[in-house]
Amino acid sequence: MKEKNREKFLEKNSIGLILRVFATNETDISEKIKMTEELINRALIIKTDKEKIIKRIDVLVWADPNYKSDCGKTASVLQQQINNKKVFISEVKQGDLFCELLNYGVNLQTKEKIDYSIIASIEAGSYFNKETLEAIIDASSQGALAIGVAINELRESILEGRLANTFAMWHNQSLLAVGGFDLRAAKLTLEEEQNKNKRISGVEEIIPLALLVKKFGPCIAPILPQGKEESKYIISDKETYKKKMESKEEKQKAHLASLGYNFSFLQDGIMKEYK
Repeated sequence: MKEKNREKFLEKNSIGLILRVFATNETDISEKIKMTEELINRALIIKTDKEKIIKRIDVLVWADPNYKSDCGKTASVLQQQINNKKVFISEVKQGDLFCELLNYGVNLQTKEKIDYSIIASIEAGSYFNKETLEAIIDASSQGALAIGVAINELRESILEGRLANTFAMWHNQSLLAVGGFDLRAAKLTLEEEQNKNKRISGVEEIIPLALLVKKFGPCIAPILPQGKEESKYIISDKETYKKKMESKEEKQKAHLASLGYNFSFLQDGIMKEYK
């Protein structure tokens, strides 16, 4: 029965993948490209009995000079190394990493008739497999508008409805209907960092999740990673990762409070089949 529902869903809907990539130092380019290629190769071979699941992949190379972004060479190396008609590489020179870059990708894929966009970190590539993708499609076919994979490193908070773009799928039309990723969560520019701006940057998923629940009712589906293989998030900069994890919950709380909500609002926004 599930198989039939998936086929029916994929007949009516198309799924895309958005990847954010940048290498601040030239020495990091080869490692970033290796992870990007591995995830692309994984994504493109996953298929149902009838067809490949991922219809389009947009690799967005973040290169805005107002931030400590790409060194300026990653996009050209990617273009030389990746040659697949389903993969599109864009060097994006305007916009922050958390919100504007993703809004650019979602708008781009929507324009190209992609109904659902998966946003994934190349560091979480090992979580990307057929079984997990099938579970995501099952949730979408039941009406979920935001589906998040509860990767081991963020399991508890994702299962409570605080999905992460480390690996999440969004219904693009609904996401755009609530304004996409809100710029209040945008990454601080180098100038803002210098001026010690206290704006709450990051956890860009929280505001649109709350607004989706407000507009559409329970529509969040957290799912556990599927499949037998051992999956792991690759941490390249342990110090930055540690800081990010330590501040994540407080930032999520603050963004929700700015809308007049708390964590229980998102928990209530989880579809009953996924609680």
